[in-house]
Amino acid sequence: MKKNENPPKRLSSEETGQTEHTSLKQVKIPSNKTNTWQPLSKSSREHLQTIMETVIITILSDSGTQKEQIQYHLNCLKKRLLQRFETLKVPPKKQKDVTNVSSLLKMERAQHRANEEGLALLQEEIDKMVETTESMTENIQTLKNKIEILTREVEEEEEEIKQTFQVDSSGVLSLPELPQKSLKAPTLQQEILAQIPNQLPLLKDLDVLHNSSQMKNLLTFIEEAYKRLDAS
Repeated sequence: MKKNENPPKRLSSEETGQTEHTSLKQVKIPSNKTNTWQPLSKSSREHLQTIMETVIITILSDSGTQKEQIQYHLNCLKKRLLQRFETLKVPPKKQKDVTNVSSLLKMERAQHRANEEGLALLQEEIDKMVETTESMTENIQTLKNKIEILTREVEEEEEEIKQTFQVDSSGVLSLPELPQKSLKAPTLQQEILAQIPNQLPLLKDLDVLHNSSQMKNLLTFIEEAYKRLDAS
């Protein structure tokens, strides 16, 4: 990998939001006290590395701009600290304080796996929702196409009806006028009565027959017969 010849510029205290310390107080520890110190264990170094990586991710997620420069400087600082931890010695009592680092690291790894599984399940649900949305979109488009086809068919049928029945633009059916002779022609009843010499007595007899009890009973019988036929 080609080394970056132009690393990002050094960020100022205003850009990083950190306060510059102009002086540091150094404390000298007698050599007779440091003789019993021991190097940091591997599990302690791994735990400290995990903490630093978590802090870096948190800082980058909160950074609005210049993430590349911030990430570059933080990674450089992490690398230097990890190199320093390899030779760093700590007092025995401090070494005892980090004896549970291995168990803590296992717990964090288990939590990390659980988070990854949760993210995988969430991604599956999102994929299913996307697939359902795409299917619904396709169904909607299919229905739109069917509606357009039916609309065109209805318009074509309406046009054919207009041409067949000569319907004008206002929707009025244009039919040929009936001849005046057909309007003035006598009805069938009038033609039949015209052939009977004594119309008045015949009409009276028909009226009496229509209002008689025998005729009413006959009509009632016919109605009941029709009702039973419909019910069957």
